[in-house]
Amino acid sequence: MQNSKIKLTMHIIQDDERSTTEYETEASFLEEEGKFSLLFDEQNDGEEEITRCRLEISDDSLRMRRNGPIVLEQTHINEEVTDGLIKTPFGRVLTKVRTFRCSFTKQDDGSYYLELAYDLYTDEERTGTYLLDIEITLK
Repeated sequence: MQNSKIKLTMHIIQDDERSTTEYETEASFLEEEGKFSLLFDEQNDGEEEITRCRLEISDDSLRMRRNGPIVLEQTHINEEVTDGLIKTPFGRVLTKVRTFRCSFTKQDDGSYYLELAYDLYTDEERTGTYLLDIEITLK
């Protein structure tokens, strides 16, 4: 049941390179006992593969799972370092994320806004800084 629309913006900073991805898509947004779930599909232009994205949001954390050609599992807690995992066709990569901003707020107009900022580490080396913003508008 797709009951919302999202606008997603992801800025990635790796060394001196910056990239930005933006798109809008339909999503399912659910609330149960003070916890929120956001489910949506991501498809890159010109590609057939679909990545299923699931975000589980609570007062103090966000759990992210992306399931597609590459599987990503991360848990974000403000000002903490947590373990994560990336599964590729070439094997598994253990990761760490240092979350320096994880904010989820309801706006005056009834929409929701998620802001997530973190550094991703593989093999104890920072591979990039990720800045994710998602605006959730209920239909």
